[in-house]
Formats: sequence, C-alpha cells, structure tokens
Amino acid sequence: MATLSGTAVSIELYGGILDVDGAGHFPGLELINLIVCGTDGILPIPSFGKIHLKRETHDFARRLVTEKLISSERDKVLLGAHSADAVTHLLKCLELNKNSINAKTWSRTHFFPYTRSLVHWDGRDRKNTELERTYLRGGGALAHSILRNDPDSVRLANIREGFKDIYPDSKDTPLERVAATLLSHGFKDTVPVQDLVEPRSIIFNDKLEELYRFGVNNILSYKQLPPVQRIRTLMDWTGIWLVIMQANRSFSYLENQKSFFIIDCAGAHPQLRRASQKNLKDHISFIENAVEKLAKTKDGVLGKHHFGKIRGFFASTAWTCGMLNSFKGKRHFTFRLQAIEALVMAAVGQGDEITFEGFTTDWLGDRCGLIVGREAAASAELLNRFDASIFEENERQFAEQMKATGMLSVFSDATRMVSGDPR
Repeated sequence: MATLSGTAVSIELYGGILDVDGAGHFPGLELINLIVCGTDGILPIPSFGKIHLKRETHDFARRLVTEKLISSERDKVLLGAHSADAVTHLLKCLELNKNSINAKTWSRTHFFPYTRSLVHWDGRDRKNTELERTYLRGGGALAHSILRNDPDSVRLANIREGFKDIYPDSKDTPLERVAATLLSHGFKDTVPVQDLVEPRSIIFNDKLEELYRFGVNNILSYKQLPPVQRIRTLMDWTGIWLVIMQANRSFSYLENQKSFFIIDCAGAHPQLRRASQKNLKDHISFIENAVEKLAKTKDGVLGKHHFGKIRGFFASTAWTCGMLNSFKGKRHFTFRLQAIEALVMAAVGQGDEITFEGFTTDWLGDRCGLIVGREAAASAELLNRFDASIFEENERQFAEQMKATGMLSVFSDATRMVSGDPR
C-alpha cells in the first residue's frame, strides 16, 4: 500500500491543510498575511486564480526577543542595551501563543498582527535565502479562499472594507512606527511570489462556510471598537470555526449526524463534566476514523507522523482559542472569555442584539453545534441521557459569565439581550 500525503488527505477531507504545527492562532495570522501582504488587492476575485504575496519576516525583532542578536548587530538599529531591553519587553507583550508554545528559537516566535507593520511571515530556511512555510501551514489560506469565494457580493464588499478599516495604509501610531522600523531591518521578498497553498483549497459553499463568512462580516462591522480587539477576535473566530468545521466534516464523511460539542460552563455537575470529557475524546476518535477511512479509499495508508498532525490540530486550536479548560491533562469543552467574545461578535453585528435564549439555542446550538442550555440539549437529544436541570444550571452560569463581560443585559421584565457593543 502506498504511503499517502497528509496534506492531500487533509485538503480532500476538510478543504484545506489542518496541521498541528499550524494550529491555534496561526491560521488567523496566515489569513491576515494574505490580506495585508497580497499584491493583487484584498480578497481578489476567484477568476483571478493566483495569489501573489510580498512577505516580510520580522526576523530582526524576533531574534531580539529570543536574544539571538549580537550586540554589534543590535546597536546598528537600537541605542544600546537599555533601549533594546525596553523594545524587547514591548515585543514580548505582543507574542503569539506564548502560553502554549515555548519559543526556543527566533523562528518559533511570532507577534499578534495588531498593526500593519506587525504582520509577518514565517522565517527563513536553513540556506538562509528563501522564506519557509513552517507554521503558516494552510488553515488561514483556506479561510482566505472561503472569504474571497463568497457568492454574496454585498457581504464580500463589506468584508473588504472591514479589512481596510483595521489595516489602513496611512495609520501612524507609536506602535506602528516602532514596528515599521524593526520590520525594515528584517528579511523580505524583493519581488512578489506566488502562493502555492491557497489555490489548492477546496470550496464547498456549504452551511459551514456560510457560518464563517457570516461571523467574519459581523466581527469586522464593529468599527467603534479598537482595531486590536477586532483583530484578536477575528483570529479567535477563525480558530473556533476551523474546530467546528473539522468536527462536522469528519462526522459527515463517516455518515454520522451533525457534530455537537457539550460545553461545561458551570463546573458544578460531575456528570456534565464527564460527558464533556468524553465528548472531546469522541471528536478526536471521529477525526481519526475519518482520516483512516479516506486513506483506505485511496488504497493507501497515512504515516503516523502525518496522522498525528491532522488529529492534533483539533485540540490544540480549541485550547488556544478558548474552547478547552486546559492545554493538557483532563480536558473538557468550556468557554473562556476570548471564546465568549468571539462567539458574541460573530453572532451579532454592530448595533444589533439578540435574546439570550436565541443566542444559546439558535446561534450556539443550531448553527455552531455548541450545547449549553436545555433547548439546545433537547435538540441534540441529550435529555434522553441527562436530567434537564443540569443544562438549566449550566445555562444560568453561562448567563452570569456573559453578564460579567458586559455582553449580556438583563432588563426589569427579565428580558435578557446579548450584544457585542460596549456597555
């Protein structure tokens, strides 16, 4: 039997490359690179076909953070050790995934792209002549392809304008000036290069892709919020959606029913906690089974290394984007603050609101498959195995969490409304 490529299997099953090395916030970083560094315009029309990029690495700044610069090289840009220390502390506050990845080399250090000049590609290869795709593996390329293939021309135009608003050409802030100076001393493409990964994405134009476009359009609509918040929320939503998509397409390929996630928000019921833990293990098993089934249809096998990369993407991304309680150990699905913010802003655009019941049942439950409350649990046929009061308490605790974030308002007549607008 032939040994199959993990990349090819992932593209056929999910539409794009899902790899544990490119998990977490890396798909969001890759998406923004394609948006900001693309030389063909923001989200060029599908008929254009090819995507060209002028990539920049920020390797000077990344080597500064990891103390890989010699003093003579450092002092050509910065005024000695004291200014270098100050800039280093600033950059460490901007590190991507600093809790889940121990950056031992400068190439493993990445920054949140909070301004245009903080956007950067992967590092150089061993020959030190070309840029290497190490962590930007293809999850963001799939997201980019989904957005630019949107059949809704009005929404596509809104999304383009939303990206222009958070990454204007003329923005001049202290952070942008510092980042631009550091970026100018890093390695970059001298001429645009063609991206070979994004055009390989498979577009299904199904409800899952519609869900992602809907969420991105809503997030970018919050023009009264700082660009930093919109950018971070967009990166979290991209990761959350990829987790939902990977689960659902695995289930669908195995001809199972729609995937659902049991979210433990209360932490008060051992039965719900165990169910959520098992639910996580079941998702991973279904991903394994789907990959294995696809490999068999090709009369081949997938190497253990590549098999593990596809499987590992799921939990690593769920943790980074706020859907798991822990990076390792006894893990279960839950909502940390960043996930709540991303899910609310993806559900409702600026100036709009939705009832709490509609948010938990229609948006989280029906559209995203994230089970919190009683109604969503009933739709997923979970009340055949669990007492309804468990999900009622779970929903009540979730409401308290949302109220604390300012995204839930309770009025005198007990009406509860969810909105992403500042309150």
